[in-house]
This record gives sequence, C-alpha cells and structure tokens, in this order.
Amino acid sequence: MRAALALAFLALASGAANAEDGVNARTAYVERRGLIEADAQCRLLPPSTRGALEVGAMQARGSLLRAGWTNAQARELELTVVTAARARPCTDERTTAAAAQARASFGQWANAGTMQFPGWRRAWVARRTTEGWRLRQDIEAPAPASFGVRQTRGGAQNLVLAVVLARGEAAPSSASLALRDANRARAPEISLTQRIAYGLAAGAPTPSTARTIPSTRTLERGENGGQLAVFAFPDSAFASIVALDPRESVEVRLERGRTAQTLLIEVGDIAAARAFLTLRR
Repeated sequence: MRAALALAFLALASGAANAEDGVNARTAYVERRGLIEADAQCRLLPPSTRGALEVGAMQARGSLLRAGWTNAQARELELTVVTAARARPCTDERTTAAAAQARASFGQWANAGTMQFPGWRRAWVARRTTEGWRLRQDIEAPAPASFGVRQTRGGAQNLVLAVVLARGEAAPSSASLALRDANRARAPEISLTQRIAYGLAAGAPTPSTARTIPSTRTLERGENGGQLAVFAFPDSAFASIVALDPRESVEVRLERGRTAQTLLIEVGDIAAARAFLTLRR
C-alpha cells in the first residue's frame, strides 16, 4: 500500500491524476478511499492531509467514470474498500505506513500555487491567487473564451465567461447557461462509446432536462489591447455545476443578433478543483 500511495501522490502533485495519463485510477481510488476510511476509524491524519486525500479520491473516481465505469460500479468498489478498511485494526502495518507516507507527501502538494485537473477533453486550472482567475477552463472553438471563477481586488468571486473578441468584432448581446436540472432528471450514465462518438456533446443536457440561467454583460480591455465580452452568472449556477456528474457538459449559448453559438463546458473534476482551493496550506 505504501508504494502505491506514493505513486498516487506523485501523480496528484504533477497533475496526472487520471487513467488516461498512465495512472491506474482504480488503484489510486482504492488507496485514497481506504486510507480516508482508516482515518475515520483511527484518527491517523491531520485535517489537511485528509483533505488532500479526499481531493485525490474525487479525481480518481472521475477518471473511473470517464473510463467507462457506471455509478453503480463505482459505488460497489467504494463499499468493498470501506468494508475492508473497517476490518483492519488501527495498528495494521500497511495502514500506518500508508498514513506516514501520506503525511510526508502532502506538504509539497498542499502548498502548490497552481494545480491542473485534467478531464476528457478539457482541464480545470485551479490557482491560489488573490486576484484574477481562481478556477478556469479554456475554450478554443467555436469561439475563443475562458469559463470559471474570477476574483476581484476586493475579494469578490464571480462565475464568468470571458469571450475574446477579434478586432472590429461585435460582442455577443447575451449568454445563458443550460445544464441538467437535478430536480427533474437524474444524472445520466454516459458510456465511453458515447464519449468517443460525440465528444463533450454526449454529456450535454437534453431540452427536457435542461434549465437555463441568464447572465449580465460587461465589456473589458483584454491583453494586448484586445476586447473581452464578460458574462457574469449568479453564484447558484456554480453550485449547480459542481453538483453535476463528472461526465456531463454544460452548454453556453451566445446570442449574436440573429445568429447563435453554443460553447460546451466539461464538468470534469471541478468539484475536486474547488476542494483543492479550499484546503488549508
């Protein structure tokens, strides 16, 4: 267990925390979730280390789902891991060695200023900053844009979409989010075959399950003197996105006069990224 946990933490620190990047997500999940349960029984870890393990377990679970696992399979694995952890005594050598390795490995990771959380097609970049992007996902097509949480100089954090405008290009008049309404529909089981065939569109909400969230627009000066159209969404929208399945996508509809564009946001490991930002250093 000790060697596997060391590998898991090394992958976590480098940002390669999913199966696609060569890490065995199942092994990572078993090690992290098992040690979390052992800590609940035996109080082996300080809160900061436990928090890091929880972030890692969320990452590994997201990787399993994106690799084709169902929610039922993930729950079955968790039950098996938790049952095994509860059966081991607090003095078990494997468990105490894994806890010691976790405490030793945590410091460097916890103090990282920036961490990347890869998904299927996109990644969330989490930054511990007092101003600017705290959480960001970049979009290239059909329009260059960034989506996530920005922090102002005053400390306020807002969920925004920043669309890069070409010279002379008219800004979109409005933008709205469309995401699955959890009160109307359960999380869908999105297979690996669907993901390969349809990409991020496989996780988009259907008209019958979607709810729409409007935004307010401002225009800002971007880098190199360019212009940005910035659309701000209510705080409740962020909470709704975090609660979605890691395989789902959120649609952003940009209105441009009589035409419209749809941008896709990958939910991915946004919950793990947010948890990383809230860890005590």
